[in-house]
Amino acid sequence: MTVSVATCSAQQLFDGHIIQTKNGKQVTGALVIPEYQRPYCWECQQIDTLLEDLREHFHKHDELPYYLGSLILHHDEQQLKIIDGQQRITTLALFSFLSQQALQLDLRFESPLSQQQIKINIDWLAERKPKWANLINFERIQFSLVITESEDDAYRFFETQNTGGVRLGGPDIIKAHHLRAVPKVHQTRFALQWEGMGNLDNSVKFLLKGRFWQKLNMRELAPHNQTKVVREQIVAEFGEQTTEGDDIAYGQVLRLTGIGGEVLQQAAQQGYEIRQPINSGINTIRYLEYFQNLYHQYWVTPSLPHQKSYNRFICWLKGLEGCGYLQDLYEACLMMYISQFGEYQLELAAKKIFRVVYSRRVSNQKAVRENTIPKFVKDYPVLDWIALSYTYKQCFAFFDAFALVVDPSNLESDTNSVKKRFITEVSKHFQLGLSQEHFATSFANSLTRNITEMTEAA
Repeated sequence: MTVSVATCSAQQLFDGHIIQTKNGKQVTGALVIPEYQRPYCWECQQIDTLLEDLREHFHKHDELPYYLGSLILHHDEQQLKIIDGQQRITTLALFSFLSQQALQLDLRFESPLSQQQIKINIDWLAERKPKWANLINFERIQFSLVITESEDDAYRFFETQNTGGVRLGGPDIIKAHHLRAVPKVHQTRFALQWEGMGNLDNSVKFLLKGRFWQKLNMRELAPHNQTKVVREQIVAEFGEQTTEGDDIAYGQVLRLTGIGGEVLQQAAQQGYEIRQPINSGINTIRYLEYFQNLYHQYWVTPSLPHQKSYNRFICWLKGLEGCGYLQDLYEACLMMYISQFGEYQLELAAKKIFRVVYSRRVSNQKAVRENTIPKFVKDYPVLDWIALSYTYKQCFAFFDAFALVVDPSNLESDTNSVKKRFITEVSKHFQLGLSQEHFATSFANSLTRNITEMTEAA
């Protein structure tokens, strides 16, 4: 990796001055924001914080320039492409526009989200111009520059910096990786498509579980509070380890052979498999978009007019207390089922998965801890049950064979434990009518019988 380092003022950078790097190279060029960068998202609060920092700095150290951090730039012919630092540069550009400084600066923004936020911030700054007009002096604002001649080197350095820090989440980092793999003529289109997906954090979370937690290749998934390791796993799984190739979606194919030997083929589903290999660029973008759409349609806002009972069940389920880690596993199972079998017996599938996954809420004594979930999956590979089934009936057979056992502790009549409140809520929803004398056993048997009767009716 060839990297040059330099220091310059914002004025020098904006005016396109020749920049002398530490290793003796001379670099110049117009600042450009690549089309595939994430949108400009600084709000008034971040700008106000910057102004307060500037005001405090110059009050205490009037003779010293204000250091506004480092920028990562890709030097490409007569351009300096901003790889890291566009939020700060764009904000300074807004000051420049309103104060008529650095008129040579000419940044273009294709993203509608960027354009909208720029308009909001310009209005906010225009109203407060007297408060900052004498404070913004680009000669006194200084940057450190990290300049590379290779775009890949620039992003490699950027990813290294961010996976070791806390600024960006994994989905933000892999965005640049995949948009750079898209042919340049289509980059704007797919940048907008990525932008339209919204926040991918939850989708990536259940996709990691689906891909990591499998019996033949069980991989350890970092706890949610180890943000650096989680980020590294996301970047590795959905960035570094993706390969080159076309947009391929793997899935089961049904082959119907007639009496005369004629064969009719039919795809079991039209989307992607959670565990399939993925290629850089368009393949991964569409893979993520597919599961993001499934997640919103069937979990975030379930409003399927032909699945009203399913909608009600999911809305009720999301309100259960003390089940956050179980819900994460449940989401992964549900999305895997839908991607594999579509809406075949969807409400029934949702309840069968619930009986197994949420069993941890009643089979333990007290709290459900995060580290107990991988152990549960090792003992009862629920994701494998779905992924390895050819039909939804095979899948149901795996779930039906699971024995629900309730630990009776913390279920006394005068107890108001989380576990007891959970059982009460579930009993009310499923209309179980529990026996108070054998509360724990009655719950396990009644819930199993209720879902079994649904199966027979179906």
